[in-house]
Parts: sequence; structure tokens; C-alpha cells
Amino acid sequence: MRDATASRSPGEFAPRILPAAKWRRPLDIKIPVCFMREVHALAEWVAASVAVEGPLLPLPAEASTRRFFRVRTDGGTASYIAMHAPPATEDNPRFLRLARQFRCHGLATPEIHAFDADRGFVLMEDLGETDFASAYETHDVDALVNAAIDTLAVVQTLPTDGIPPYETTRFSDELDIFTEWLIERYLDLSAPRDFAVIRTALIDATQTVPACVVHRDYHCRNLIWREDGTVGIVDFQDALIGPGCYDIASLLRDCYVEFAEEDVRRWRRRFLRVAALNCPVAVFERAFDLTAMQRQLKAVGIFARLYLSRSRPSHLGDIVPVLRRIAALAATYSETKALSGWLDEDVVPAAIRRLGTAP
Repeated sequence: MRDATASRSPGEFAPRILPAAKWRRPLDIKIPVCFMREVHALAEWVAASVAVEGPLLPLPAEASTRRFFRVRTDGGTASYIAMHAPPATEDNPRFLRLARQFRCHGLATPEIHAFDADRGFVLMEDLGETDFASAYETHDVDALVNAAIDTLAVVQTLPTDGIPPYETTRFSDELDIFTEWLIERYLDLSAPRDFAVIRTALIDATQTVPACVVHRDYHCRNLIWREDGTVGIVDFQDALIGPGCYDIASLLRDCYVEFAEEDVRRWRRRFLRVAALNCPVAVFERAFDLTAMQRQLKAVGIFARLYLSRSRPSHLGDIVPVLRRIAALAATYSETKALSGWLDEDVVPAAIRRLGTAP
């Protein structure tokens, strides 16, 4: 049976781009003074490897301690990406190993051109300047999502050698980020007693889908739409062996982009057709939604932690929209209805009040 949406024109998909996705765009990104020493050292190291044209161009910072810069060469017609990833906080050998492993199986992760292990300097291929957050506003959204789904199907077939499991204790720890950093520290609230039951339901759902390689941050900021029509993949260094619904939930229930539910359902059906997952449809769909809730609860906790621990307000504007989307989805399942009510009645109003006084 043909999907009702199949005949729609690209513009009719109209995803809602949320604040932090737009925040990535500014060209006047400031580097904190405390990082300038490392930036100068990185610039000198890069200049010894390639003929640099002009200064290193800072790219938007992410949730980790890594920092990225675009390096122009050949009169500005070619470019590389320079990364400073402090060895004390980042597992750079794992980054390099997974980059090679993904590339060996036909995936577009960056080729590594130079590496300084002691200082955590990496010079790598520039996969392009158009991430999916930008491309969703200017390109055929259906084509983009379908390409991402096809690419994800390949990711899920990667060999699991050397990639650790996504253990249930890690899922639990991620929910602790939500309760500690957003609920307790940022909003000065307490989680209700029945949150323990909700936590168990969310974590148990992740274990009902067959495991495979999962990227863990497969969303619009970490996917690059390349000129040749392929999908570039970045921020892959935290890949684990986890539930096969995880990355597709990250893509279709993105914290930074909101799709219409009819499109989410249609793309989810397409994923099930192309993915090599042996899982009943009803089981998969439930796990998809509950896993998305778990992931988004973790995310809003990280958004609050970035502000409280690193003085980075970049993601604060996404907290309320994401909480509202979790609440709406949670209302559709009996085991998470209490979560929906708590978020709507207590957490969202408290976040709105707090954001009225925060940067």
C-alpha cells in the first residue's frame, strides 16, 4: 500500500528547526581566553603539515571537551578539519580506530592525515560544511532522511570486535544526569517516587530489540550532506553495541529538529524494511519511543550540565521544547503517563521560570 505522504513535494515536510540547531550557524564564534595557548600551538602544528591560508576558523563547540577548526588551504579552495582533543579527557586512539573501521566498510568518516598523541592534535579530512541541521532547511528532507536511514543500515552491520556493550548500568547513569543536573541542580526540584518505576520501564525497553553497532549521537548535527549525495558521519567515537532502535530514534526524534508524527512513522517503517533487525514491529515501535524518551531525558540533563559546569548556555533554549515533546510522547504509553504529567505540571513550568532569569 502506498504511503499517503509519498506524493507530497519536499517543502511539505517542513521540519521544525529548534533553537540550538540554528545556534550552530554564527560565524563569529569566540574562543575563551583560557584556550588560546592550545589554539596557537595547534595552529603552529597544522602549519607544519599543510600550507595554511589564513587563521584557523573555529567551529561550534559540542558537549565534549574537544574543539574543532576549519583549515583553509590552496588559496581557500580546499580545507581540512583540525581538532584539539585533550588526551586527559578524550580517548583519541579510539576515535582514530573507529574512524578507520567505519571507513573500511564504506562509511564516510574523516580520513586522518596527522595525529599528535601527546597533545591530542588531529588533522583530518573535511567532510563538508552542510550538516543536516542546515540541509533540512534548503534540501529535499525526504531524500536526506532516506539517505541517513540507508547509511544507518550499513552502520548496524559493522563488525562488533573491540566495541564495548551499551550496558543497562550506562542507561541508568544517563538518567541520573537528567535527575541530578536538570531536576536537582538547575531547577531545584526532586524526582517523584514513581520515577524509579518509569526509569525501569525505559531501560527495560532498550533490551527488547536486537543489539548491533550504535553511533549513539546519530542526529542532524553529526550528519553531513556531501556534494556527492553521500552522508558524512562525525562524532562517532562513543559507538557501542546497543539496541537497534537507538540511532533511528536519535535521527527521527532529534533534540534539535521536530518532524511531523506521520513522517516519523513512515520513515520508521522504511527503516524496518532496510535494516537487518529480527524484531516484531510492535515491539520495535514501543522500544523506539521509550528509547527516544530515555535519550532525550539524558540530553536535557546534559544541556543543563553544560551551563552549570562549563558556563555554556548554548543549549538552554532547547530544554523546554524537548521536555514538551517527551511529555507528549510519554502520554501515549501507560507506563510513562506519570512522567508526562510530572513534566507538564512541574518540570516545564519550573524550566520556564528559570530560563526567564538565565542567559
